[in-house]
Amino acid sequence: MKVTDYIISFLIEKEIKQMFGYPGGVICHFIDSATKFTENIEAHATYHEQAAAFAACGYAQANCDVGVAYATSGPGATNLVTGIANAFFDSMPVLFFTGQVDTYGLRGDLPIRQRGFQETDVVSMVQGISKYAVRVDSPEEIRYHLEKAYYLATSGNPGPAVLDLPADVQRADVAVETLCGFEPDEEVSVTKESEVVQTILQELKKAERPCLLVGNGVKQSGCRTMIRTIIEAMKIPTVFSMPAFDVLPTEHPQNMGFIGANGHRYANFVLGKSDLILTVGSRMDLKQVGNQRASFAPQARIVRVDIDEGNLSYKVHEDECGIVADLKRLCPAWLEKIGEFPKCSDKWLDVCRQLKDELKGYDDLPYNKLLTAFGNMIPENVIMTADVGQSELWVAQNLPIKEGQRVYLSAGHGTMGYSLPAAIGASYTADRPVFSFSGDGGIQMNLQELQFVKRENRPIKVIVINNHALGMIRGFQEANFNKNYAQTIQGCGYSAPDFEKLAKAYDLPYTRITQEEDLVGLQLDTMKAELIEIAIPQHTLLNPNFGTTGKIQDQRPYMNRDLYDRLMEL
Repeated sequence: MKVTDYIISFLIEKEIKQMFGYPGGVICHFIDSATKFTENIEAHATYHEQAAAFAACGYAQANCDVGVAYATSGPGATNLVTGIANAFFDSMPVLFFTGQVDTYGLRGDLPIRQRGFQETDVVSMVQGISKYAVRVDSPEEIRYHLEKAYYLATSGNPGPAVLDLPADVQRADVAVETLCGFEPDEEVSVTKESEVVQTILQELKKAERPCLLVGNGVKQSGCRTMIRTIIEAMKIPTVFSMPAFDVLPTEHPQNMGFIGANGHRYANFVLGKSDLILTVGSRMDLKQVGNQRASFAPQARIVRVDIDEGNLSYKVHEDECGIVADLKRLCPAWLEKIGEFPKCSDKWLDVCRQLKDELKGYDDLPYNKLLTAFGNMIPENVIMTADVGQSELWVAQNLPIKEGQRVYLSAGHGTMGYSLPAAIGASYTADRPVFSFSGDGGIQMNLQELQFVKRENRPIKVIVINNHALGMIRGFQEANFNKNYAQTIQGCGYSAPDFEKLAKAYDLPYTRITQEEDLVGLQLDTMKAELIEIAIPQHTLLNPNFGTTGKIQDQRPYMNRDLYDRLMEL
């Protein structure tokens, strides 16, 4: 069997149904092999390798399974690097296959930069942002490296694996029955689930004002439904890291918002007033807790549950309790004992709900209300993706999450241009519309993929929130550089295109929205692709932000002190 036929057969055996890539000379054998198995797996050509990587990430996020991306050597491989980093920082199991020049064309130990055309040592480049990266130098090694890459990508804290495939290795024939496989070492020991459950139980029994902090690990592990059952059984106030803000519907009685620098004020207040913060699957990074980690909720006992011991080594409080556990095993054990867990007091729940009622919409301006009105029209059970920048925060802050809705972001790496290709990947996981939100800056990073949407007739609503600026940076310049808007607004080195003309160029329907009246008659439940521009003023603000007091709940612009003091006394 040809090596690339073997690779495709392996992916089919793992029930991977979609791949994304871009053709090139030394990845053609891989692509040719994919065409032999089209009843079981599809290979989709994007218009840029970075977009292929992001599409594979979006597929992995939405499917809670392995994504696959491929590219040729040299610039093709290096164009995947941002996507590899994105998968690494957000713990996505994605397999990346890169073509490479023939083994006899590699420079080896020669003191030259390059021997073969488009020869590039991509493995060295990505070793720090992947769980496994190797060049397969012999056809007989393919089974071992494939099995190891898949195992490492999907085990423990998931992440990307990269196999670099020289062209002569790809086209070689192997006797499958003679290939040696990979045998994993014993799994890293984790605390027994029953012990973890007992620890959590004892901590909750001692607490009067507990809250649960849910992170992206809950989504990545496929434990969303079990966590919701746990939350509802304990009636525990729950806050979220921003990538996990969609785990509960917005109006769910235990949903107290997402935390962090630009998080909901009421969510940060809940943290600031809790005496126990139980975190599951959250890294507790700087965007969530601030630079002064010891000042984060100083009155609260922190109990952290994470599959990655490395995350737990980066402590928030020196006396916190860190537990290494796999949520896929912990949640069932937790549910078995859920009847023993105390329910939160009505008094504490009333405080949390009062905080939410009084502070919801505190920072709203007309464009916030317009986005909320637009979000109210989005159907249940749809997938949404959001790009990096103000648009991402506005989605998290303002869109009301309904039953079954899912939102996927580039969280840790924060890559502009993520939303559209991620939406493409996600669109292959469900037969329903996908909503892709981008700013006018982010959409231009992978604008070419509108042609993919049109070519493949993907049911993607491409929403561009257009303020004719790189708004997040513009805001930073306003606060720190005396309004020197270099390279961020029209006339100062930045501009946005006419999106109506752009939609026409890609033969996509177009709608422009500037006020709530424009929403009348808008149909968002159709399976047709379209481009929707939401035009808002250039000098928009992204509020709230972390303050300088060191208190997570004391965000800028600072609240009226009488109101702040009254809420802190609740």
